[in-house]
Amino acid sequence: MSIKIAFFSFADIDNFGDILFSHIFKMEMEKRIENPIIDFYSPSNYSVEGIDYIAYSKEKIAENAYDALIVFGGEVIHLFDERTWKPIYTKNNQILETELPSDIIFDWTDLVGPFKAWISVGVRPIEKEEHFLKIQKAIENLNYVSVRGNLSKKMLEGGNLQTNNSKIEITPDMGWLFPNLLDYTNTKGKFYKEYVPQEEYLIFQINNITIEEAKEIAQYLYQFQKEENIQVVLLPVIRPWEDYKYLKMIWDEFPDEFILLNNDLNILEIADTIVHSSLTLTSSLHANITALSAGIPAGIMNKWQGTKLQDLYGHQFRLHMLKHQLGEMPDLLSSLIEEKEEGTELLRNYSKFMKSSLNNLFDQLVNKISNHG
Repeated sequence: MSIKIAFFSFADIDNFGDILFSHIFKMEMEKRIENPIIDFYSPSNYSVEGIDYIAYSKEKIAENAYDALIVFGGEVIHLFDERTWKPIYTKNNQILETELPSDIIFDWTDLVGPFKAWISVGVRPIEKEEHFLKIQKAIENLNYVSVRGNLSKKMLEGGNLQTNNSKIEITPDMGWLFPNLLDYTNTKGKFYKEYVPQEEYLIFQINNITIEEAKEIAQYLYQFQKEENIQVVLLPVIRPWEDYKYLKMIWDEFPDEFILLNNDLNILEIADTIVHSSLTLTSSLHANITALSAGIPAGIMNKWQGTKLQDLYGHQFRLHMLKHQLGEMPDLLSSLIEEKEEGTELLRNYSKFMKSSLNNLFDQLVNKISNHG
């Protein structure tokens, strides 16, 4: 008998990482289980990249006799529906079958019977006591919980630095497996040369900048391209936050020098372009992890000093590659060049460790599901 799983995500917001989670989970389950049955749920009905997502409701989950209910990946452990989720669904005219988008993370956790897990999730700062209590109640009802960094764990532990809730483990972000999908689908090297003819290129991505900041960034990138003879490629990856329009503002300063890729590349085209780059500098966490997983020197330039960024670079002992002021861009680009010239053995060894850890995690997950109940 095959295993039947409900997989929950926010793939319907059409974001690079959120879409890839489903494909990586499906790939890893297919490696370990013969003909797994996986139903993919998102807050609204949605179809993207070959997967049809079912609009979530608790009734659908209860009626389907699932063996496991899984959230794997994403900065989704929070209750900022009004601030984060609802504006996206309202803007896109997407219809939900529940009151809150976050119901897809919390609403089903009290169901009895299936194996239930949050795995390698990210946590945002918990600002209200009622939110903390709701999250804690969900954790009590889950069979397995892991987060993708120590800061996320500390937030789930109420910020108490002397507390170690042994139920909450730390496991790698699923993004470390993103490049594997290219091998699994036999598409590695199939797409990137169509968009970037140059052998050496820098992937750059950023969002939420002003016109003045775009001009400043463009000057830094133009100087870098001229001095290093490395093509600058502007790659949009976070459609919900419209990074294409910000990248175009940068491209407009030097349209004959920079390459601006289209906003409609699929996940394989994006991943293939990233893993063949020479360097990567982004504000996107998962574009960044995709590069790092391929052993490519990568840094983050983001005005937001988010905990997920600090966790990623702190655990690598590379916090000097995480910057928040635009004036630091030239030094950050120089550091990436230096890392490239010194060799990427450390990056590749770290990537190998993270991938191996995730492979073990998937092995354990299948065993936990199979032995549950």
